[in-house]
Amino acid sequence: MTVRALIGAAAIALFASDAYAISGGGFSLSIRGQGEDGQGYVRMTHGTTYAICFRNDLGRAADAEVSIDGLPMGTWRLTANRSACVERPVADTGQFTFYRADSSEGYAVGSGQIARSDKGRVSVRFIPEVERVYPVPTPYAPSTRYGAEQEMANDSMAGAAPSMDYSARSKMSPPKSRLGAGVTGLSGESGQRFGTAGSIDRDWTNAVTLELRLVHDPRLEPPTDPRPLPGRYDRLAPPPV
Repeated sequence: MTVRALIGAAAIALFASDAYAISGGGFSLSIRGQGEDGQGYVRMTHGTTYAICFRNDLGRAADAEVSIDGLPMGTWRLTANRSACVERPVADTGQFTFYRADSSEGYAVGSGQIARSDKGRVSVRFIPEVERVYPVPTPYAPSTRYGAEQEMANDSMAGAAPSMDYSARSKMSPPKSRLGAGVTGLSGESGQRFGTAGSIDRDWTNAVTLELRLVHDPRLEPPTDPRPLPGRYDRLAPPPV
């Protein structure tokens, strides 16, 4: 497997607002310029080009394995405490483009061959480098005893219910709206360039997978059908009796 390194100023991009990203295990994932609705859905308009942005908040390198609609797009190296966006797959220079699944463009890029569970699915598996731990001398400290109140507090915290993480949130029912399925194809030409990164000693025990689902929201589309002028079909009340 070849791991790609991002090259040039265009490769390293300003990460989207934290409000737009999902996070876990020291990593974050978002779609550049698009907001996530709190349930893992990113509402898109038909024909929109987009970029997948990810951030590594760890103090060591990590590999990001990206797949879209169930297909692998490539693996990219993220150095420590860096963010980046990718707008094309490794094997093609076309830009990622979102299409409504039931549109002619959607069928042209293979919508009919994509499983329902994979449509619009953007998945990134982050595998960090093994952390190098150097022993540090422990300064002498007198032993301490917990008081009764501290012990009770520790016991109560141990029994507290954990907060809901993203993996649990992503299994919630989709929002009740007019959202539709979408798929990704390629359009145009991307000038983004990639190099080849060397191998790292991967820490599989701390690997993290973050996912989003791109969906079509017709309410975001500009009106295209013919519409009458305002007032053309107004009906006035009959004369008073």
